Amino acid sequence: MVIISLFGITYRKEVVGWEIEQSLTDRGIRPVYALWHGRIFFLSYFFRSQRRFYTLVSPSIDGEIIAGILRLFGFRTIRGSSFKGGGKAYREMIRVVREKGSVFITVDGSRGPAFKVQKGILHLAKLSNVPILPVTCGAKNAIVLKSWDRFIIPYPFTRVAVIYGEPVYVSRDSSEEETEEKRVELEKRLMEITERADTYFKNSKS
Repeated sequence: MVIISLFGITYRKEVVGWEIEQSLTDRGIRPVYALWHGRIFFLSYFFRSQRRFYTLVSPSIDGEIIAGILRLFGFRTIRGSSFKGGGKAYREMIRVVREKGSVFITVDGSRGPAFKVQKGILHLAKLSNVPILPVTCGAKNAIVLKSWDRFIIPYPFTRVAVIYGEPVYVSRDSSEEETEEKRVELEKRLMEITERADTYFKNSKS
Protein backbone atom coordinates (compact mmCIF):
# COMPACT_ATOMS: atom_id res chain seq x y z
CA MET A 1 0.00 0.00 0.00
CA VAL A 2 2.85 2.41 0.84
CA ILE A 3 4.27 2.07 -2.69
CA ILE A 4 0.85 2.52 -4.31
CA SER A 5 0.14 5.57 -2.14
CA LEU A 6 3.54 7.12 -2.83
CA PHE A 7 3.11 6.55 -6.55
CA GLY A 8 -0.52 7.65 -6.43
CA ILE A 9 0.08 11.12 -5.02
CA THR A 10 2.46 11.87 -7.93
CA TYR A 11 0.03 10.96 -10.70
CA ARG A 12 -1.74 13.61 -12.76
CA LYS A 13 -5.10 12.10 -13.54
CA GLU A 14 -7.77 12.96 -16.07
CA VAL A 15 -11.26 11.47 -15.76
CA VAL A 16 -13.44 10.93 -18.82
CA GLY A 17 -17.12 10.02 -18.54
CA TRP A 18 -17.44 10.76 -14.83
CA GLU A 19 -20.90 12.20 -15.55
CA ILE A 20 -22.07 8.67 -16.50
CA GLU A 21 -21.38 7.44 -12.98
CA GLN A 22 -22.80 10.62 -11.47
CA SER A 23 -26.09 10.29 -13.37
CA LEU A 24 -26.57 6.86 -11.79
CA THR A 25 -25.61 7.77 -8.24
CA ASP A 26 -27.75 10.94 -8.39
CA ARG A 27 -30.72 8.63 -8.91
CA GLY A 28 -29.70 6.43 -5.99
CA ILE A 29 -28.40 3.66 -8.26
CA ARG A 30 -25.30 1.80 -7.12
CA PRO A 31 -23.92 0.06 -10.23
CA VAL A 32 -21.66 -2.95 -10.26
CA TYR A 33 -18.23 -1.70 -11.42
CA ALA A 34 -16.50 -3.82 -14.07
CA LEU A 35 -12.76 -3.58 -14.73
CA TRP A 36 -9.87 -5.69 -15.96
CA HIS A 37 -7.62 -7.42 -13.42
CA GLY A 38 -4.53 -5.81 -14.92
CA ARG A 39 -5.80 -2.28 -14.19
CA ILE A 40 -6.36 -2.73 -10.46
CA PHE A 41 -3.11 -1.02 -9.35
CA PHE A 42 -4.24 2.51 -10.09
CA LEU A 43 -8.00 1.98 -9.84
CA SER A 44 -7.73 0.69 -6.27
CA TYR A 45 -5.99 3.99 -5.43
CA PHE A 46 -8.46 6.05 -7.48
CA PHE A 47 -11.51 4.62 -5.71
CA ARG A 48 -9.99 4.61 -2.23
CA SER A 49 -12.32 5.72 0.56
CA GLN A 50 -14.77 7.39 -1.84
CA ARG A 51 -17.42 5.03 -0.53
CA ARG A 52 -17.48 1.60 1.06
CA PHE A 53 -16.68 -0.69 -1.85
CA TYR A 54 -16.85 -4.45 -1.74
CA THR A 55 -14.66 -6.45 -4.08
CA LEU A 56 -14.26 -10.13 -4.91
CA VAL A 57 -10.75 -11.45 -4.20
CA SER A 58 -9.38 -14.93 -4.81
CA PRO A 59 -8.81 -17.08 -1.69
CA SER A 60 -5.27 -17.85 -2.92
CA ILE A 61 -2.05 -16.68 -1.24
CA ASP A 62 -1.66 -13.95 -3.87
CA GLY A 63 -5.27 -13.01 -3.23
CA GLU A 64 -4.53 -12.54 0.45
CA ILE A 65 -1.86 -9.97 -0.38
CA ILE A 66 -4.24 -8.13 -2.70
CA ALA A 67 -7.02 -8.30 -0.11
CA GLY A 68 -4.76 -6.78 2.53
CA ILE A 69 -3.87 -3.86 0.26
CA LEU A 70 -7.49 -3.26 -0.70
CA ARG A 71 -8.63 -3.30 2.92
CA LEU A 72 -6.08 -0.63 3.76
CA PHE A 73 -7.59 1.52 1.01
CA GLY A 74 -11.04 1.15 2.57
CA PHE A 75 -12.39 -1.75 0.53
CA ARG A 76 -14.30 -4.61 2.08
CA THR A 77 -13.34 -7.93 0.55
CA ILE A 78 -15.41 -10.97 -0.34
CA ARG A 79 -13.19 -14.02 -0.71
CA GLY A 80 -13.95 -16.51 -3.45
CA SER A 81 -13.51 -17.38 -7.11
CA SER A 82 -14.91 -19.69 -9.76
CA PHE A 83 -12.37 -22.24 -8.53
CA LYS A 84 -13.01 -22.06 -4.78
CA GLY A 85 -15.74 -20.62 -2.57
CA GLY A 86 -17.57 -19.16 -5.55
CA GLY A 87 -21.12 -19.99 -4.48
CA LYS A 88 -20.87 -18.39 -1.05
CA ALA A 89 -19.07 -15.33 -2.43
CA TYR A 90 -21.70 -14.94 -5.15
CA ARG A 91 -24.53 -14.99 -2.61
CA GLU A 92 -22.72 -12.41 -0.51
CA MET A 93 -22.32 -10.09 -3.49
CA ILE A 94 -26.03 -10.34 -4.28
CA ARG A 95 -26.81 -9.38 -0.68
CA VAL A 96 -24.44 -6.39 -0.82
CA VAL A 97 -25.88 -5.08 -4.09
CA ARG A 98 -29.48 -5.49 -2.94
CA GLU A 99 -28.62 -3.51 0.18
CA LYS A 100 -27.30 -0.65 -2.00
CA GLY A 101 -23.64 -1.48 -1.52
CA SER A 102 -21.07 -0.94 -4.29
CA VAL A 103 -19.32 -3.94 -5.79
CA PHE A 104 -16.07 -3.71 -7.75
CA ILE A 105 -15.31 -6.80 -9.93
CA THR A 106 -12.35 -7.76 -12.09
CA VAL A 107 -14.36 -9.36 -14.85
CA ASP A 108 -11.57 -11.47 -16.34
CA GLY A 109 -11.29 -13.19 -12.97
CA SER A 110 -8.23 -14.16 -10.99
CA ARG A 111 -6.70 -16.45 -13.62
CA GLY A 112 -7.93 -15.15 -16.95
CA PRO A 113 -7.91 -15.36 -19.85
CA ALA A 114 -7.13 -11.66 -19.98
CA PHE A 115 -9.70 -9.28 -21.46
CA LYS A 116 -12.41 -11.94 -21.55
CA VAL A 117 -15.48 -11.13 -19.46
CA GLN A 118 -16.66 -14.04 -17.33
CA LYS A 119 -20.39 -14.56 -16.88
CA GLY A 120 -20.64 -14.09 -13.12
CA ILE A 121 -21.05 -10.32 -13.24
CA LEU A 122 -23.93 -10.64 -15.74
CA HIS A 123 -25.86 -12.99 -13.47
CA LEU A 124 -25.15 -10.71 -10.51
CA ALA A 125 -26.57 -7.72 -12.36
CA LYS A 126 -29.54 -9.76 -13.59
CA LEU A 127 -30.56 -11.01 -10.15
CA SER A 128 -29.85 -7.71 -8.42
CA ASN A 129 -31.51 -5.51 -11.06
CA VAL A 130 -28.61 -3.02 -11.23
CA PRO A 131 -26.56 -1.82 -14.22
CA ILE A 132 -22.93 -2.75 -14.86
CA LEU A 133 -20.61 0.24 -15.18
CA PRO A 134 -17.38 -0.42 -17.12
CA VAL A 135 -14.32 1.55 -16.01
CA THR A 136 -10.65 1.36 -16.93
CA CYS A 137 -7.43 3.34 -16.88
CA GLY A 138 -4.34 3.92 -18.97
CA ALA A 139 -1.08 5.76 -18.42
CA LYS A 140 1.22 7.82 -20.59
CA ASN A 141 4.22 5.88 -19.22
CA ALA A 142 3.90 2.56 -17.42
CA ILE A 143 5.53 -0.78 -16.74
CA VAL A 144 3.57 -3.66 -18.28
CA LEU A 145 4.33 -6.89 -16.47
CA LYS A 146 4.67 -10.20 -18.30
CA SER A 147 1.78 -11.67 -16.32
CA TRP A 148 -1.38 -13.28 -17.63
CA ASP A 149 -3.34 -10.04 -17.05
CA ARG A 150 -0.67 -7.69 -18.52
CA PHE A 151 -0.68 -5.84 -15.22
CA ILE A 152 0.25 -2.17 -15.58
CA ILE A 153 2.03 0.02 -13.06
CA PRO A 154 2.15 3.69 -14.09
CA TYR A 155 5.51 5.39 -13.57
CA PRO A 156 5.65 8.06 -10.85
CA PHE A 157 4.68 11.58 -12.02
CA THR A 158 3.08 10.29 -15.22
CA ARG A 159 -0.38 11.17 -16.48
CA VAL A 160 -3.17 8.64 -15.98
CA ALA A 161 -6.56 8.59 -17.70
CA VAL A 162 -9.59 7.02 -16.02
CA ILE A 163 -12.40 6.34 -18.48
CA TYR A 164 -15.97 5.25 -17.81
CA GLY A 165 -18.10 3.52 -20.43
CA GLU A 166 -21.84 3.49 -20.88
CA PRO A 167 -23.60 1.12 -18.47
CA VAL A 168 -24.82 -2.31 -19.52
CA TYR A 169 -28.30 -3.34 -18.37
CA VAL A 170 -29.30 -6.98 -17.95
CA SER A 171 -33.03 -7.64 -17.66
CA ARG A 172 -34.22 -9.99 -14.94
CA ASP A 173 -36.08 -12.06 -17.51
CA SER A 174 -33.13 -12.33 -19.91
CA SER A 175 -32.61 -15.74 -21.44
CA GLU A 176 -29.18 -17.36 -21.45
CA GLU A 177 -28.76 -16.29 -25.06
CA GLU A 178 -29.65 -12.68 -24.22
CA THR A 179 -27.34 -12.75 -21.21
CA GLU A 180 -24.52 -13.93 -23.45
CA GLU A 181 -25.23 -11.04 -25.81
CA LYS A 182 -24.89 -8.67 -22.86
CA ARG A 183 -21.60 -10.35 -21.88
CA VAL A 184 -20.26 -9.71 -25.37
CA GLU A 185 -21.54 -6.11 -25.22
CA LEU A 186 -19.79 -5.50 -21.89
CA GLU A 187 -16.56 -7.04 -23.17
CA LYS A 188 -16.72 -4.85 -26.27
CA ARG A 189 -17.31 -1.67 -24.26
CA LEU A 190 -14.48 -2.46 -21.87
CA MET A 191 -12.11 -3.15 -24.74
CA GLU A 192 -13.12 0.09 -26.47
CA ILE A 193 -12.50 2.28 -23.42
CA THR A 194 -9.30 0.40 -22.60
CA GLU A 195 -7.93 1.02 -26.10
CA ARG A 196 -8.93 4.66 -25.71
CA ALA A 197 -7.22 4.88 -22.31
CA ASP A 198 -4.03 3.26 -23.64
CA THR A 199 -3.78 5.78 -26.49
CA TYR A 200 -5.19 8.77 -24.65
CA PHE A 201 -1.83 10.51 -24.28
CA LYS A 202 -0.28 9.17 -27.48
CA ASN A 203 -0.35 12.50 -29.31
CA SER A 204 0.21 14.62 -26.23
CA LYS A 205 3.42 16.63 -25.98
CA SER A 206 3.20 17.21 -22.22
